[in-house]
Amino acid sequence: MTMTQCVITVISKFENENIDYVEEYIKGISEFRKVVKSSRAIDYFVEVSDVETVRKSLKSKFLHTIDVIIQPIEYRSKKLFVFDMDSTLIYQEVIELIADSDPNLKLKIAEITERAMNGELDFNESLKKRVGLLKGINAETLWDDIKPKLKITNGAKELIQFLKSKGIITSVCSGGFIELAEYIKSELGLDYAYANKLGISDNKLNGEIIGEIVNGEKKAQLLKEIAKVHNIDTKFACAVGDGANDLPMMSIGFGIAWNAKPKVQLEAPSCLNTDSLKDIKYIIE
Repeated sequence: MTMTQCVITVISKFENENIDYVEEYIKGISEFRKVVKSSRAIDYFVEVSDVETVRKSLKSKFLHTIDVIIQPIEYRSKKLFVFDMDSTLIYQEVIELIADSDPNLKLKIAEITERAMNGELDFNESLKKRVGLLKGINAETLWDDIKPKLKITNGAKELIQFLKSKGIITSVCSGGFIELAEYIKSELGLDYAYANKLGISDNKLNGEIIGEIVNGEKKAQLLKEIAKVHNIDTKFACAVGDGANDLPMMSIGFGIAWNAKPKVQLEAPSCLNTDSLKDIKYIIE
């Protein structure tokens, strides 16, 4: 039987949280070498015969209590990170900010967004419907008005600085809009930015999307394209996001569901439900 050397990383949300119950469970999986990384993170180095089976077992046991992540040691160090933007690199959903001046419109858009991110609606159709509702909004100073409202997620800047110091390529791939994705790219120092382009006529949003929609499949394609440009094996790629449209890119290499929707938490390779994106460092080194 072929055994795979893996690392199981346990990350608690609070300092010095008692995680003995997790260790007891890991004892039933494999002998291990334990490395305490901080008061909130511990690595257990194990050997397993079937990584996916162990991953499902750990998730079914601990999903709603603590973050327990397993991955092969061989691919732990990453070379490419691709991030979702809305509710990942920033706290908000940009399309809802565009509708800020109309509470009823904002609520209607938020309801569609929630269902789309949960995987209940087709992403392309839901985006077209939401963008159609924005028709007529003044676009003259739209992006400049929104940029100061964007709240970058806690730990994002520190994480990106760390990734850059390791020579890791970074990108934002968003189902949102390119003007703000480019802004976040500049603010964080990312290497690439991809997102949708809204149509404008007579300085007003015309309710249309220009070009190919950046949906889940497009995000996965973009990850592969970036990896190819930099000669990176996609096994060393990691995608981070919160919505169902992030699952395709998570499935290519490794994936982290960041404070994600329930469906995404269940299906993603790993979950992180802490208060800081900086905690991703515990997963990759």
